[in-house]
Amino acid sequence: MKHHNTLYFKKSLAFNILILILLSVFSGVSAQTSLKKVSPWYIYKKGSSFNDIKPYRNIINSISVFGKPSKEFISECHKNGILVYHGVSGNEKDIDTQAKIEAVANEYVKTCKSNGYDGVDLDFEALRPKFQSIYTEFLKEVSTKLHHSGKKLSQCVGFYPSLLDDRAPKIFYDPKVIAETCDVVRVMCYDMYYAPYRESGGIGPTSTTPWTKDAMKFWIKYISKDKLVMGLPAYSNDYTMTLQGKGRQIYADVPNHYSAPLPSPIWLWYEKVNIYLYNDQKGDMHLFYASDAKSTKSLLKLSDELGIHTIGFWHFSSVSPEMWIKVKEWINK
Repeated sequence: MKHHNTLYFKKSLAFNILILILLSVFSGVSAQTSLKKVSPWYIYKKGSSFNDIKPYRNIINSISVFGKPSKEFISECHKNGILVYHGVSGNEKDIDTQAKIEAVANEYVKTCKSNGYDGVDLDFEALRPKFQSIYTEFLKEVSTKLHHSGKKLSQCVGFYPSLLDDRAPKIFYDPKVIAETCDVVRVMCYDMYYAPYRESGGIGPTSTTPWTKDAMKFWIKYISKDKLVMGLPAYSNDYTMTLQGKGRQIYADVPNHYSAPLPSPIWLWYEKVNIYLYNDQKGDMHLFYASDAKSTKSLLKLSDELGIHTIGFWHFSSVSPEMWIKVKEWINK
């Protein structure tokens, strides 16, 4: 009887160990192969280090870095499986001839190789629609040179009325060309209302769920979903509601110069954005459209509905801890 009990115990123990091993393996595979990813923009400045990213290293797939990161920073990202893109911008004069286009493309390749970047993230904005043919040549040249050197090309894009209205001038980039040349397309789902341009652009939030849905549905028509990044705002729009009042972009999810106490936010059910009506220290009334955990949760839900598995933030350093909680909930969902 003792022999049978010992044999049973050994078999039971072996079985339980096997189950634990299988659970561990499949749990690890599930975590590693999760479709959901985070690819934020990152502003590298004095005092920046990988320690900023470290708490979120398991959920970040790539970062687009603006500034001059150290090689150690890039190396640490790579050790943690994070791709690093070289964020660049420019204007028409930088690429208005074939010679300039080739020079810029060569410089991108050189910079990627010497610093260890995995690719380039183009953030060219405010070019004229008639510049589209030249920008097309620029994309093709940069794409060819980067791909030949084993590097990737990313492009930041927006969403504008002209993209939907055949009577209006088109934007300076051709969506079909972007689809052909780029490995990643980051849709900037913010600046629906650009607060510093209050006088000409009106008053409103930097993003709403319905507007973001329209933006992503437009780009889904041209770009495969596996290439798309749904770029979300981590900043808010704040307006001084006086005749001469101005609009500002606030890198925070609540007002930061109010006279206490701060009133509770009001939730806009259609836009899915919180607003604050508050007085500043001077007594002036403000209207604050918040990009916060609640609006972020709504946008993350939208990404699931659209089948977009990669989101980003402009920019990493202004994402609040509460917003990160919603992101982790989204990933683990």
